[in-house]
Amino acid sequence: MSIPSLYTAVTGMQAHQQFMDVVANNLANVNTVGFKGSRALFEDALSQTLHSPTAPSATTPGGNGAQIGLGVSLSSVTPLFSQGALQSTAQPSDVAIEGGGFFVLKDPVTSAQFYSRAGAFNVDLNGFLTTPTGQRVQGAAAPAADGDALIDMQIPAAVGGIPVTGFNIDQGGRVIASLQDGTTSVTGQITLEKFNNPGALAKVGNNLYQSSPAAGPNFNSYHTPTTDGLGSLRSGYLELSNVDLGQEFADMIRAQRGLQANARVITTSDQIMEELINLKR
Repeated sequence: MSIPSLYTAVTGMQAHQQFMDVVANNLANVNTVGFKGSRALFEDALSQTLHSPTAPSATTPGGNGAQIGLGVSLSSVTPLFSQGALQSTAQPSDVAIEGGGFFVLKDPVTSAQFYSRAGAFNVDLNGFLTTPTGQRVQGAAAPAADGDALIDMQIPAAVGGIPVTGFNIDQGGRVIASLQDGTTSVTGQITLEKFNNPGALAKVGNNLYQSSPAAGPNFNSYHTPTTDGLGSLRSGYLELSNVDLGQEFADMIRAQRGLQANARVITTSDQIMEELINLKR
């Protein structure tokens, strides 16, 4: 004996549990720098056809078909790349992107390339501008031109024998070193990357993304911030998570009520089965 509604409701519970998982991850990362929240989208499953639609003829009026759906599934979990708020930190190594694009990062050990919106960078003991987990920020030697080969961004200890006392990064990505004699020198330019379909980037943890064929072409060479749809850089700022707490709490209620409703269908289907089994008594 089979009651389709029992299995249909199971798919509903599974889908709404996955929906709740997406909401939980968004809320868990509400204070993660550069985090982009995701949304869950559903799609209906296959349908059972009771009878097919018929065309009218000279003797019959024709009619619509009849189908009963067999459940639901999670069709996609899509990152939302809307701009997060900028927070001042007064740290010159903190950099926020205002607009489109991603920082390009390189693992110095494996040479693997990554992308990120999180600009909480550090200057390591060798002067390289790095993420908290050691990936090096990519750019080009100054003066840079579009198409130049990418290199690791490094803050030198001295320029022309004059010690470097500090640095800042302008909107176009230029790393400007302040020298002990009161002059300045551009020591490099940070690059940004963009994708036709950023939603297809793969999250790999530590605020990092990796490219995929579905994300579309990328530059693979130096490209100037503020050009070709890329945003500008803000030194001394960090981009905060774009998670909307109000929306997430509303989605949490939707997920909870959807799960409860499907659980009630399972309970009711069980009661129907019990009644059928007890008909002979």
